[in-house]
Amino acid sequence: MRDVNGDRRCVYSTRLAMILLAGLLTATSACSEADSNAAAESAGGTTAAPTTTIAATTTAATTSTSTTIAATTTTTTLPTIDTAVLADVIEAAALGPVPEGTPIKTARSDISPLEDNGCHVGWGATAPSGLPCEYGDTTSDVVVVIAGDSHVAAWFGAFDEAGKANHWKIVTVTKRGCPMADVSVYSAVNRDVLDAPYPECDIWRENAVQYISDLHADLVVFPMLTRRGVVGHRGSDAIREWGAGLGRTLDAMTASGAKTLVIGDTPKSNGDNIPLCLSAHQQDIAPCGNSRSEAVLSERLAVLADTAPLHHATYVDPSNWFCTDTFCPAVIAGVVVYSDDSHLTDSYARYRAPQVAEAIRYALAVNP
Repeated sequence: MRDVNGDRRCVYSTRLAMILLAGLLTATSACSEADSNAAAESAGGTTAAPTTTIAATTTAATTSTSTTIAATTTTTTLPTIDTAVLADVIEAAALGPVPEGTPIKTARSDISPLEDNGCHVGWGATAPSGLPCEYGDTTSDVVVVIAGDSHVAAWFGAFDEAGKANHWKIVTVTKRGCPMADVSVYSAVNRDVLDAPYPECDIWRENAVQYISDLHADLVVFPMLTRRGVVGHRGSDAIREWGAGLGRTLDAMTASGAKTLVIGDTPKSNGDNIPLCLSAHQQDIAPCGNSRSEAVLSERLAVLADTAPLHHATYVDPSNWFCTDTFCPAVIAGVVVYSDDSHLTDSYARYRAPQVAEAIRYALAVNP
């Protein structure tokens, strides 16, 4: 495992290029003195190690090709990941009536098991759950931690299924309304009060970082949701603060010896309670979807994509798991995407386990 406090002077330069059919993924080890100094300035004085950014494209293709890293004496085959728009999303965007058999009546209660089993702690909690909160293959020595707020808890099913299929132990560390990026956000315990401070979140995050560090995880995953107000910051300044805060948390995880993976924001719904919308538009579900331009917040995703490489993390944009280049349907492959106006249904999270598993395999393989 790399000593993150050791000498990070560059002694080689490696260029990795993955050409996906209609999706470009690059990972570059930029080791010139100028690049190192620039990375150090961006990271607040810490020289950034090489890492990987996986950015989604909007080309409708689903075939990936093999990727290799060329070393001095050996060639190592890496896992592959497809970042193109998925075929099932393209098919879903054709719209029409609710597909036969779609469980729209039960979608509102199709929520993450973490919501009810004590692992997803509430607004007042200042420490992670005292429960083990271990899933996937609980006998595995490969530990993957997912951490963050209720949107991370909603992603749980994908990680649980991926862990079972790939023999990873999945550990969850989540709290209602509290991101793992080191930013102070407002509490939403009372939705009628928009500017209430949330000090419990800051205390919980500090304790969560220590808890995760003590787990000696192989990989820590931060599925992000940056659509939250940041105390003392507005507009573009708030978005920059999200990047800075995420960088601080990533540095803490790297110092613990863990590899890190950042998954970008899930696309926004159209603002409606999606199961109720589908019930009201069963003959034409188009009104329950959202345009990609409204759903995908490119400026926020760009900050996450820029921040991750500066702090030794892999970044994956999940937008093409939900949207074509123009539209984000509310039902994909007969599965309702959201259980309310923003949280994934547990069924859709589990349906996306193959894509999450690809991202985990890649991050485990290529992160320094």
